[in-house]
Amino acid sequence: MDVTIARHCVENDPETGLSPLQKNLLFRPEKVRIVDAPTGAGKSYAFQEAMIAGERVLFIVPTRRLAQNLIAGLHESLVREAGWQPEAVNKKLALWTSDATDRIKAQGETNVGSRRVREISGLNTGIEGGEMIVAVPEVVSHLLLRSRMEKGQTDVGVFEILSQFEHIVFDEFHTIAPRGFGLAAVFAKLASEYPGSRAKVSFLSATPLNIQAVLNRLEIPENQITHLEETLTEKGRPVHGNVKLSFRNCENMVSLISGEIAAIQEEIAAERQVVVIYNNLADLQRHLPKLTDTLISAGLSAGQVLLVNSIDDSRVNIVDSDFFSAGRHQQPEKFDMLIATASVEMGVTFRANLLFMEPGFEPLNFLQRYGRAARGNYDGRVIVRIDDILRRRHVWVRTLEKWVSTNAGQTVQIDDLTEVLSHEVRKRFKDCPENGQRHFGKLPNRAAYSAGLYWNVLMNHFSNKGHRWKHLRNHQPKPARLIFAELQKVRRMETDARIGPIAKEWCDRFEKEARTLRDIDKGVRVIDEHGEQWHAREIWLRRNTDILDRFPILVGKDGQEEVCIRGTLGSSLRNKPGFIKATRRVRFPHTEYTAEFTDDPSLVDNWWCRALRDSSGPEVMAWERHPQAMAAAEKLVRMTGLVVSDEMAVDACGTIL
Repeated sequence: MDVTIARHCVENDPETGLSPLQKNLLFRPEKVRIVDAPTGAGKSYAFQEAMIAGERVLFIVPTRRLAQNLIAGLHESLVREAGWQPEAVNKKLALWTSDATDRIKAQGETNVGSRRVREISGLNTGIEGGEMIVAVPEVVSHLLLRSRMEKGQTDVGVFEILSQFEHIVFDEFHTIAPRGFGLAAVFAKLASEYPGSRAKVSFLSATPLNIQAVLNRLEIPENQITHLEETLTEKGRPVHGNVKLSFRNCENMVSLISGEIAAIQEEIAAERQVVVIYNNLADLQRHLPKLTDTLISAGLSAGQVLLVNSIDDSRVNIVDSDFFSAGRHQQPEKFDMLIATASVEMGVTFRANLLFMEPGFEPLNFLQRYGRAARGNYDGRVIVRIDDILRRRHVWVRTLEKWVSTNAGQTVQIDDLTEVLSHEVRKRFKDCPENGQRHFGKLPNRAAYSAGLYWNVLMNHFSNKGHRWKHLRNHQPKPARLIFAELQKVRRMETDARIGPIAKEWCDRFEKEARTLRDIDKGVRVIDEHGEQWHAREIWLRRNTDILDRFPILVGKDGQEEVCIRGTLGSSLRNKPGFIKATRRVRFPHTEYTAEFTDDPSLVDNWWCRALRDSSGPEVMAWERHPQAMAAAEKLVRMTGLVVSDEMAVDACGTIL
């Protein structure tokens, strides 16, 4: 069952080489831009051109892998196309990730924070040309909310970033969690109204969320917001060639690949990559022995295939005899075949015209994965594995399969595929298109209140004193004012002789939740019998391996939880995943006792708030003595969706992203 997605292009200005969207990104006067353009349309290329024109860009991406990919591509392009010297490029690009931090420390520099504070003002002003910093959001937020001003640092903060960069870009913004929207919201709000800001804030995605309602709640002037789209054409710069989209009913990805050995051999002989994208990390790990045999039969050998996923990216001390290569230090473009999970959906560029994939969990996953293949003026194939389980689990998969069947053998447009996928989302979220826009979800209202909490925490930071604090206070959006007022009500319990310290600790911890932009488990370090190390979430280990049943979790010399095992990960995998619910131990503002609840979307309403209302014993007196404060605590949690955990979440700038 096949359908062909027709070749499509974007217009190019013959003088500048820029498409209409790229020109708008560089020159539109509005301070906040929400951008919808297909994968490969050159959204990030526009900011390379801004850099060539002498401008400074802060480019924020969701993962370290994407940051690494973007920096490598920029370096190559600036040398090859713009004629910059490699030494100059190295001095005009900076990478803000935990991997980059480790490399800098290995070179002997101990105070990386001070270095990055200085880089806000300039990377190398002695060399002509613009500059770009590519960062994950946690590192930027960590700088804005750093706990103290160390020796050699200044009180540089959010206002300096707005005045030192022409562009602040949030790439793949559909990945921003509601709890983590505060960083983006502060930049967008201040850029739109702070007189000293020269920065424009751009949100880029091929599968955009509807964030307009949240921006409105944050009182960002509508005349400072513009929605930009790229118009596709039949002629111009090719975005994708003709792509044959095929659905195949088969048991697993190994079966799918085994039926296409000749196609794989043809692609590799032509020096093109083959990419495989799994839905499930555990399935990928279980299939590695069979995948090894299958790929060897196709003529591949050790060193030609790279694994790209959270576990394999974290591997160190890798055994040389492994058929598969792994590790974040590896450059994906150097391998003939990539076997990956959803981590490669987010902007990573491949030279692949043959892509095998499972459909993903949401329509946006499907479109992002599809867009990895046949970039530029090349034709390609995307082969999708489905089965009855996937059909039962996802209505949109059934709808998409029906659409492919209805159009079997025909050539359709990429807009047709985008429309059928976004239509399924709009039905679910009752999110009708605005001005013809297509969305792949809607940022919930709690994002505005999480942003309000972030705003208040930023107001109290040492970098925002005097006129800066006054500006933040005077332009405080309504959600921030409401969060502040409710927190003050809860803090009234601090005067209670019995529960005052408990209330204070809960309020302090609630404010610290603003520092955690997304729920990322710090994970457990696993060391196998060969000395190889890797990280995995504890819940993943319990569901998919017997490691934690057989070996104790210890604390390593660096304070990281670790477990030493006999055998390897492969020998520890269960045949089928176990049914184990994720849980979270949570705190309350009126009692020292904690509770452990199922960590799912019902955590706030069905568990935490109910437990707060159903208090028994001496704690029930809190409702009698402090009814307004207790109600305010409940309101804060409902508005933001943030629940104070017994253990504070790990600082995500040091986790596996």
